[in-house]
Amino acid sequence: MTTVLLLAHPQFATSRVNRALLDGLDDLPGLEVADLYALYPDGQVDYTVERERILRADRLVLQFPLYWYSTPPLLKHWQDVVLTPLFYGEPDIAASTRGLPFLVATTTGGPPASYRSDSLIGLSITELFAPLRATARRCGWLWQTPFAVHDVRNLDDAALARAARDYRSAVAATPASRQTTGVAA
Repeated sequence: MTTVLLLAHPQFATSRVNRALLDGLDDLPGLEVADLYALYPDGQVDYTVERERILRADRLVLQFPLYWYSTPPLLKHWQDVVLTPLFYGEPDIAASTRGLPFLVATTTGGPPASYRSDSLIGLSITELFAPLRATARRCGWLWQTPFAVHDVRNLDDAALARAARDYRSAVAATPASRQTTGVAA
């Protein structure tokens, strides 16, 4: 079983929270981490490598800090470079990913109250990720409830350790096999 985790953090080396979350997964069996900013510092995503990465995944996790209510630019670019030709140019091959469990994990600078209908932005994390959910639906992947760690600048060590444990539990609880029925997004 292979868990493919696409890490998209432009300043990962200085990220206390995203590093701790990833470190909490270090002994997860079958974990394959692809640090997109380390792999593609020039932004030239290798379609062939990434296509094969997706094809061998039994579950897919995207981990990134929230950037203006969306993904960091390289992750969006990755989607364009990899998913567009795979799903529109090679639909028979892409069909083999149907039922792939898909988990989005993010970190935010704002507190949880910032992501509610009565907040300044007026949207929850789940609502903000409507484009990712639509992508999952289009690809036939199984959308999982997003995982979010909020108010990252104010997390003490105990809260950070709890978040890392919760993240590990969320990844481990994500189904690890492709299902051809019940695809929901």
